[in-house]
Amino acid sequence: MLHYIITVTFGIITIFFGLVTFYALRRITDYENIILNINTTIQSIKLQLKTIDDAGTFESDDEVGFFFKEVKQLGQQLEQLFETEVEDGNSKKSSKEEKKEK
Repeated sequence: MLHYIITVTFGIITIFFGLVTFYALRRITDYENIILNINTTIQSIKLQLKTIDDAGTFESDDEVGFFFKEVKQLGQQLEQLFETEVEDGNSKKSSKEEKKEK
């Protein structure tokens, strides 16, 4: 009788932890997709800023240049926020780790 109680108890605990793990991984995947979308948007904005100010006319203007420099600086800060992984053989290193090594 005690054997059945212990077996059922461990079975319930196993199912509980399995469900908790499943839902946690699902939430992590959702958050990861949100972060990837933000990163894609930042890259798109940075490319558009480069296209707009290809000749440097906005950056050289006093009033518009201040705002433009601030937007570029914000883009650089957001870009540094997201690490990109680089594959070198069997090991993966982030771009920040590679810069520290050099």
